[in-house]
Amino acid sequence: MNFLTNEGEAVIRRLQEALDIAEEENKVKEARDVRLIMAQIHFLQKSVEEALKSYQELSKEDPKDFRPYFCRGMIYSLLDRNEEAKQQFAKYRELSPKKFEVEGYLRTSLSRMKLFGSNEKN
Repeated sequence: MNFLTNEGEAVIRRLQEALDIAEEENKVKEARDVRLIMAQIHFLQKSVEEALKSYQELSKEDPKDFRPYFCRGMIYSLLDRNEEAKQQFAKYRELSPKKFEVEGYLRTSLSRMKLFGSNEKN
């Protein structure tokens, strides 16, 4: 049994139920958070284009939310689409509050090797 497809589909259904409730109750922030999680699940299920599309929609709806830019940057990095990744990370850095720091992680040797396939310093 493949967790990412079988269990993942069940998770998506439950998240869709939570999204429907949040939207019915006009809980905008909660609905948005659920949609971000759903996009992450799509990526984990290897539905990369679906995840990117979801993040794009979330960015259009709230251009000041840094999270979709960060997530798209990570996906583009993993796909070796480095120019697109740089653009997304630049937008993320522009918008993100100082308390939300992933910069340290992005600077570690392990993360550079995972994301960019190299250990070179920036």
